[in-house]
Amino acid sequence: MIVTTRKLLLTGIISYAVLTIAPVTRLVYWPVETEVRNETVTHFRSFPMDALGLPRPRISFVEIVKPLTPGHNGGQVCQDTGGPLKYDKQTGYGAWEIPWAAPCLSDPQGFVWQAQWTWHLGALELGPAQHEKIVLKGGKQ
Repeated sequence: MIVTTRKLLLTGIISYAVLTIAPVTRLVYWPVETEVRNETVTHFRSFPMDALGLPRPRISFVEIVKPLTPGHNGGQVCQDTGGPLKYDKQTGYGAWEIPWAAPCLSDPQGFVWQAQWTWHLGALELGPAQHEKIVLKGGKQ
């Protein structure tokens, strides 16, 4: 079978598209559950490659908080980004404060917390893992 340059190029393009779109990051970072109280996020996750004794990956994140009421906060969405970084904490959870999201957390109906983690393998950014949590507040539902 003769492999042409065109076939190799097409295979490369398809492989690149799959690796950057499909949630490949879940191979190294698995979001399990998230709890948001006031301005504190507690996130449970696992690192599947730990079982093989491999080092933790370099990961960047995008964290978004959206009010449930469409007009709350003037329709603005709160967002923070970070990384790439290596997680070195050996426990299965992380906890952090999100004071930057206060305008979106103040919606009396509640909010949606979302995060997306992207694995950095050299210069290549692999398809993200995502997680979402809807937080309802008191009042009539």
